[in-house]
Amino acid sequence: MKRILIISSVLIFLAIGTIWPLYAGNIPDTPISKILSYKTGLELTDSQIKKLSILDNGIKEKMIQIKGQAEIRRQEINRFTSNWTSMNSTACCQLVKEYYGFLADLKVLELEAMMKARSLLTPEQLRKYEELASIESMILDLEPKLSLTF
Repeated sequence: MKRILIISSVLIFLAIGTIWPLYAGNIPDTPISKILSYKTGLELTDSQIKKLSILDNGIKEKMIQIKGQAEIRRQEINRFTSNWTSMNSTACCQLVKEYYGFLADLKVLELEAMMKARSLLTPEQLRKYEELASIESMILDLEPKLSLTF
C-alpha cells in the first residue's frame, strides 16, 4: 500500500513538473514588475520607481535562488525514480516534500512582495492599478477565445 502511495505521488509530481517547469536561469516575473510596467498610467514618482525597482530586484534574486533549489530537488526526484527496482522511497518522499516546500516559499514571497509594493502606492494609485490590471486580464482572457474563432 505504501509503495502504491509513493508511486502515485511521484506520478502526480512528474505531471505537475511537465505543466509548470522550473528553470533557475529564467528571470521571474514579479507582481512588482507588473506595477512598474504601469508606471506612466499610475503616475509613479521617481522615488516610488526607485523603491519599487530595488524591491523588485531583491525579490527576483530570492525567487531565482528558490527556483534553483526546487530544480535541484526535481532532478534528484527524477534520478531516484528512474530505477523503480532500487528506489529509496523514504528519500524520494523527503525530496518531494522539500520540492513542494520551495513552491510554497515562492508563493509566500510573491504575496509578501505585493504587500510591500502596495504600501508604497497611494490609495489613488492602488485604485488605478486595479483598474489597469483588470482591463489587461479581460483582454488576455479574450485573446484565446478570439483566436479559436478564426
